[in-house]
Amino acid sequence: MTETGKRTAIWVQVAIMMASIAVFLGGVSLVGGGFSDRGARFWATIVSIVFANIVWFNVPVWLVVSDARNKGSFPFQFTAMTFCTLYAAGVFCMALLVMATPVASGWVFVGHMVLLFFLATSLGVYTMANRAVEAMDVADHIAKAGAEQLNFQLKSVADRAALCEQEGVEEAKTALDDLVESLHYATGESLPGSEGVDAEIRAHFDAIDKAWVAMDDAADEAAVAEGVQQICREVKAAKLAISRREDLMKTLR
Repeated sequence: MTETGKRTAIWVQVAIMMASIAVFLGGVSLVGGGFSDRGARFWATIVSIVFANIVWFNVPVWLVVSDARNKGSFPFQFTAMTFCTLYAAGVFCMALLVMATPVASGWVFVGHMVLLFFLATSLGVYTMANRAVEAMDVADHIAKAGAEQLNFQLKSVADRAALCEQEGVEEAKTALDDLVESLHYATGESLPGSEGVDAEIRAHFDAIDKAWVAMDDAADEAAVAEGVQQICREVKAAKLAISRREDLMKTLR
């Protein structure tokens, strides 16, 4: 937020606060019998109106500004705004009660304490829920990143295979296509506990990639044939590792 925007927000907040206090004072003057009997309940209501305006204006603004780019957090922001609005509405009702009835100061204090307890509890629950969702989002992002890394690495290997100009490598390319299909239908996320098998799969991908590099530089058909056999063995081992990974995912869920 720019300095001009901050100053504008402060003046708007002050204007709303002064208008709220003016409405309350006018109500006391016109409906509540004037200011001859200004007890503790009067000043408690004034302080509560000021505090309610500060909470109602600043908490939602802070939530929106602090996490404005995260559209997924809007439902939580809206919930917090609702809690603040309900608290402000409760203070307004208490002000009406003070204006229209001779309720004792003790009951006014109790009412405001109940409202504060509601506000604190509601925002506390909001904070815990928001942090829990953020933690789940981070874990989900990490899980998807692990699977995406496998797909990206295999795609890099497939791209290298497509550039190979050696003759007699069709068997290796077919095996690699089968491996790509196997990974495509595998679980699209990694979970805590799957790090070992993921590392094993990446090691097989590295071996396949190195085999393609060596085969691309092979000087005779015997070296090409040996490279094809090595790639086919690594592909089989990688497919077995992917199968074990799927079995492990079933136990980790």
